[in-house]
Amino acid sequence: MVRRAGLEPAHLAASGPKPGASTNFATFALKTFLIVLKTGPQPGPLRPECQRAASTIRPMSQLDQGLVKAFHAGGHYENFPVASWLLPAAVRPAVVAIYRLARTGDDIADEGDLTIIQRLEGLAALRRGLCQTAGQTPDQTLSTSPDQEGLKVKASPSGWSAQAIAELEAIGMQAGSQLSVHGLNADWGLQLLNAFEYDAQFEPFESWPDVISYCQSSAVPVGRILLGLFGLHSSPKDPSPKHAASTIHEQIFFASDSICTGLQLVNFGQDLHQDLGRHRPTLPKSDWPEGLSWVVNNDATQAKTRKGELSGVESLSADDRLAITRSIVIRGSNQLARGEDLPKRLYEGVHPYGLRLALEIAMILEGGQTIAQRLLQDPGIAWRRSIRLSRAWLMLSLVNRLPVHVWRLTQSTDR
Repeated sequence: MVRRAGLEPAHLAASGPKPGASTNFATFALKTFLIVLKTGPQPGPLRPECQRAASTIRPMSQLDQGLVKAFHAGGHYENFPVASWLLPAAVRPAVVAIYRLARTGDDIADEGDLTIIQRLEGLAALRRGLCQTAGQTPDQTLSTSPDQEGLKVKASPSGWSAQAIAELEAIGMQAGSQLSVHGLNADWGLQLLNAFEYDAQFEPFESWPDVISYCQSSAVPVGRILLGLFGLHSSPKDPSPKHAASTIHEQIFFASDSICTGLQLVNFGQDLHQDLGRHRPTLPKSDWPEGLSWVVNNDATQAKTRKGELSGVESLSADDRLAITRSIVIRGSNQLARGEDLPKRLYEGVHPYGLRLALEIAMILEGGQTIAQRLLQDPGIAWRRSIRLSRAWLMLSLVNRLPVHVWRLTQSTDR
């Protein structure tokens, strides 16, 4: 679901939806993952022996296609090409490594027929690798998302082959190594893994504060890592920035967190049909219309793969369905609006690549706002399919909107 970082404005140049699931942003979003971490040069496929290792997971006869693709970070969607040339070459290897970590973790968390324990074991392997190169241990991980206590498990090879576990650890190590190159520790990456662990044993959110807290792990880390690659370092242990922040860096962090959270919520809205079909409601229970309920799985076999099931979706009225879409997307749109000044602040406060980073964020923000507007114009579409912005939209944005963003940035400051 992080994927839901996700947003999926990350589908700006997608050829189609991910099989069987949306992305944890926003994997940005998320689900977790942000467009910017799905862009630029992509790593090639893993060695054949590692692909074979992945197929030995039991009790499945073979891996779901989506989970196989998790081992080919970048194979889900076509690239959003803006980042390939807007982001400086010096940060692209780190972007690719973090994307692969997020993409793999997201797919392990909610793709295929894996049991909850198998999902947690796979995520634990990513965590060990990430911590190893960052000079930390898994026991030092942060856990601040709702209901995250007690999620840490010791990985065992019972559900995964030794080769597959080693490959997952290598993906984590590569991400940790790239973070270290830029003077970053693993904390934000570990925060992202916390969200995947929540997804692996998903239960509905109780209230909107719980949803926003989830976004602090599923989406916010993406923006903070990207900012860190440009020298704007922060830690999940720091107090959350406020709207009336006094320093330029605090203002940047507040705007970044708002955009990432907004993209995650918009992603929740555009992938309603997929998430509800997979018994992963993203609307908190406090806002559920009459008739919706969460039924805990008492059957031991079913409980191994899913903690419960959503009941009553089929009986929802048309008005209820439209209201659910609006409730989620309006909140996401409001969050995006709170971060609209981020490109300007980046241009003013980040050297020497402030303009390039500002333009990258401006294009991401415009993609998220466009999807939100389309969902609010036709809320029912979220119950039928996910919105995907076409290549034509992307090309028109590059030709028509990018020069506008350049002009606005360079004219709105004395810099």
